[in-house]
Order: sequence, then C-alpha cells, then structure tokens
Amino acid sequence: MHIIRKNFLALCRTLHVYLTMLGLLVMLLFGVTGFTVNHEDWFGATHPRVEDLEGTTPRELLTKGDALRIVEHVRTTWRVAGAMTDYDATDDRVSIAFKEPGQLWEVEVEKPSGRTKLHHETYNLAAFLNNLHRGRYAGPAWRWAIDVSALFIVLACGTGIVLWLALPRRRALGLIALAVGVLGTIGIVYVLVPGGDASVAKIPATASAP
Repeated sequence: MHIIRKNFLALCRTLHVYLTMLGLLVMLLFGVTGFTVNHEDWFGATHPRVEDLEGTTPRELLTKGDALRIVEHVRTTWRVAGAMTDYDATDDRVSIAFKEPGQLWEVEVEKPSGRTKLHHETYNLAAFLNNLHRGRYAGPAWRWAIDVSALFIVLACGTGIVLWLALPRRRALGLIALAVGVLGTIGIVYVLVPGGDASVAKIPATASAP
C-alpha cells in the first residue's frame, strides 16, 4: 500500500508540474482575459475601427449564381479574411458575412448592377483575445484547444489538491483554505448574483398581467 501511495503521489507530482508548464500560456491567457472580458469598455474592446468600401462584382458571376466563385471574388478583390458565417441570396441581392476574432465583414451585392458594398469592422487586441476566451469565430481547432486547456486546468487543480493533502503539517491549513474558497464562491453566487438562489422573482401586487 505504501508503494502504491508513493507511486500515485509521484504521478500526481509529475502531472502537476508538466501539465502546468505545458498549458502555462493558455492558462495565463484565460486568466488575463477573464479580467478583460469583464471590463471590455476599459480596454476599448467594444469600439471598432469602421471602414465602408464600394466596388463591383462581375455580373456573369451573379448570373450564374456560383456562390463559391462569388465568395472567392470578394475575398481576393478586397482581401476579406475570416470564416464565412452567412450567405444569403435572393432574386436581387447577395449578402455575405465573414467573421474572425479580431474583425468582421458584411458584404452586400446588388445582382442587377453588380454594385458591391462592404462594411468592415476591425477590433483591437483586447477584443481579439476576448473572443479567443469565448471561442467566438475562432474555428473548430481553437475550440479543441479550449477543451484541452480546460482538461489541463482541472487536472492541475486536482493533482495540486492531492499533493497538498499529502503534506501532514499543512493538510489542516489546506483543507481550511479549500473550504473557505468553496463556501465563499457559493456564498457570492447565492447572495450577490441576481437569481443565484434560483428563487422565483416576486411580482409586485400592483403589477398586472400583460
């Protein structure tokens, strides 16, 4: 039993050290952006630089209705970046949207004339990092990175608790700190967060139904 315990603690120590170092950058990213997401106005993350452009899309592309070639023409001509998030074609116009963590494009093409209007919004670094934090417009690869990072963080926390509890002299202090942290978080959610107690909002007696 002693050997099993020793090997288990050695495994936890190895996982804790290497997972923490391996995921250090991502952990720092989520730690910093946890603050910047909560205070986006402070960092100018909600104020994009706006640019409106105009041009022409060849009518033969619009006549053929080849969505792929239309999209490629827009990308090549105006250097549009990001993943296409919307493509809507009607009898008289084509609307396309492209988004990535730091910018978005909205394109509208008039079929009869080929006239093309582009609305481009570029956001600062804080907004870019905030969108990475949320996994917004970053593609499936980044969503996988978030999942793996979450697993790293959970394992790092779990192995850290195990290693702390393995220290007899500090075990009691660690358990007290853990209890204070858990109860404090639950208390904040229950008492200070609106709806945290999951209670039904009370409707004033004078209020009437719509």
